[in-house]
Amino acid sequence: MKKSMFLFVAACLFLSTTSIALAQEQAPSGPPKVLQIYREEVKPGKGAAHEKVEAGWPRAFANVKSPTHYLAMVSVTGPSEAWFVTGFDSLAAWEKDRLATEKNPALTAELDQLGAKDGELLSSVRSIVASYREELSYRATGVNLGQMRYFYVTTFRIRPGHENDFVEANKIIRAAHEKANVPEHWAVFQVLSGLPSGTYLTFQPLQSLAEVDTFPQTHGKTYQEATGDEGRQKLRELTSAGMLSSETSIFLFSPKMSYVSKETAAADPGFWTPKPAVQVAAVAKKEGKEAAAGKKEIKEAAAAKKEVKKTVAKP
Repeated sequence: MKKSMFLFVAACLFLSTTSIALAQEQAPSGPPKVLQIYREEVKPGKGAAHEKVEAGWPRAFANVKSPTHYLAMVSVTGPSEAWFVTGFDSLAAWEKDRLATEKNPALTAELDQLGAKDGELLSSVRSIVASYREELSYRATGVNLGQMRYFYVTTFRIRPGHENDFVEANKIIRAAHEKANVPEHWAVFQVLSGLPSGTYLTFQPLQSLAEVDTFPQTHGKTYQEATGDEGRQKLRELTSAGMLSSETSIFLFSPKMSYVSKETAAADPGFWTPKPAVQVAAVAKKEGKEAAAGKKEIKEAAAAKKEVKKTVAKP
């Protein structure tokens, strides 16, 4: 939805697993069938300015009560990028959303202005569309996106004609995870448009980077035994024959640039809808005055009570 009108004009595309309930916040029912990702490469030193401009989009969509939500996240590793991820039930649903945006002249005018400001802060943009591959994913349902903070995103490039090798290797890995009961969740999306053919995106949601610290343990002896010598040998053969490259990046969720549902925000209001610093300061100041006034009233009441006692005590 985020810039969906511009995305379509630029090039119909996708998103990345980044919403394991990705962007559409469908955690209980699992990842959306189609992901739309709008990927922006931010100029060095322009991160803060970019965040300020991007905050205009959620406000614009909130003003028209748009039913389509999206998740924004910024790279912690790799190139300086911001990804905006939206989930849809189908490509037709995405198109319907785009057309609805175009029919709102006030909204499109505001988005045009925001887009002009945004463009000054970017080096490049790319729009991507991908479809969910449930059979390649692992425990991707039941994830509460509102409680997550990161996406561990791995991009796989498969050699032409060897996508079956990737599928077979992924199934071996998934089976070993199931057998070893590895406490992880990840969703796999196959890129349909916006990146070279044979590109797959795997998104693993994280509440904290401390989970990455546990990878050596969760993929240790029990997992290795579950994979087995034969499985490891097969994985080496499949990877050597079919894999062109793989790259992993860590993305941090950005509440200021996101337009999430009320249900998602309710999982952690302090993170998704924090009170502005000015408002917090004003409340603290008011509470301080009220506390001071209360102490004064208590002090005055005590003094009055003391005077009453003196009067009663007189003969």
